[in-house]
Amino acid sequence: MTTSTNHTDHTASKEAWVEEQVVATLFKNGLGAIVGNLINIALASYLLIKVFPLQPLLSWFLFGQFLNLARVILLKSYSKNPKLLPSNTWRRLHHLCTTLSGIHFGLLPLLFFHPELPMYQALIILLVGGSGAAAVSTHGIDLTCYRLFLFPSVFPLIGRLFYEGTEIYQATAIMLILLVVVMHRAARQTETAMVSNLEMTFSLRYRATHDTLVSLLNRDEFENVFKEKQTQHRNNTLNTLMFIDLDNFKKLNDTLGHHAGDDALKKVGEIIRTSIRKSDIAGRFGGDEFMVCLHTDDINDAIGIGDKILSAIREFSSQLESPECELSASIGIAYTSNTNISYNSLLKLADKACYQAKNDGKGKVRIQEAA
Repeated sequence: MTTSTNHTDHTASKEAWVEEQVVATLFKNGLGAIVGNLINIALASYLLIKVFPLQPLLSWFLFGQFLNLARVILLKSYSKNPKLLPSNTWRRLHHLCTTLSGIHFGLLPLLFFHPELPMYQALIILLVGGSGAAAVSTHGIDLTCYRLFLFPSVFPLIGRLFYEGTEIYQATAIMLILLVVVMHRAARQTETAMVSNLEMTFSLRYRATHDTLVSLLNRDEFENVFKEKQTQHRNNTLNTLMFIDLDNFKKLNDTLGHHAGDDALKKVGEIIRTSIRKSDIAGRFGGDEFMVCLHTDDINDAIGIGDKILSAIREFSSQLESPECELSASIGIAYTSNTNISYNSLLKLADKACYQAKNDGKGKVRIQEAA
């Protein structure tokens, strides 16, 4: 059960991280897509205005410009604060703009495909087909996004070519269908390769920053994140470090075997993960020792979390095969409102408080305030 839970947590974390990176890549490529769109709109408008009425062409031109303005605003909003909205919301907004852009290009063969002007027909075919091909580079990491541009932009052109009815138009339409198939396959391969690379990057990053047995931060990464959070620490809150040391773990390990010991450590990791808040961080210090960092307005919040962890460990211990292998924990909490107190100083105080908890009979929470 614990292994399954750890795997589920890891998978959820990976999916969330990959989602963030996909969205980041889409928006990173956004400026190039907008510039290319602007050039194509300007070029098409400049050439088509010589042979088509002003009103429909102006309406098409303004539609494209307002859409590009909306895309620029969206891009700047994301660049300024990616955390403003969830990643899937940013993705949906990007999809909406992409769909409208595809529809915008799809209007070209419906409004400006004159059967007596073959050179302008060629211009529209190259413009629409070329845009669909170029979009692989900017949208390829997200196949759905690419489809939302490709299909609304190219299918109206294919339909118009078949509608014209002559053999040359039908042959051109068939070639465009083949082009769509090839581009779609290229986009699928691009998405698979890029997402696989992201998943591999996450796995390497996860192994470098986490203890893979208990699925918590490792000692070095915990210290790094602690120091990062300390720079964001508000003066009116307590910077709190909790040190957790399991009691009787060696006896359990020796009696029931290392496999049972590993299962116990995994379960304790799960207990800690589910007992703390989303804003807290937890790590494995080494062996049977764990750490938690939390910011709170009241030290009783930290004590409450410590008591919750102890209670869950006692409940788990009561389910062990051998009653003589009773597992408990001693918890030391060091806290301060002084942002200048170092990580090592707070860790020493938390360790001292944990030692006091052991001396007081184990299975207890003790606190130390840093000056």
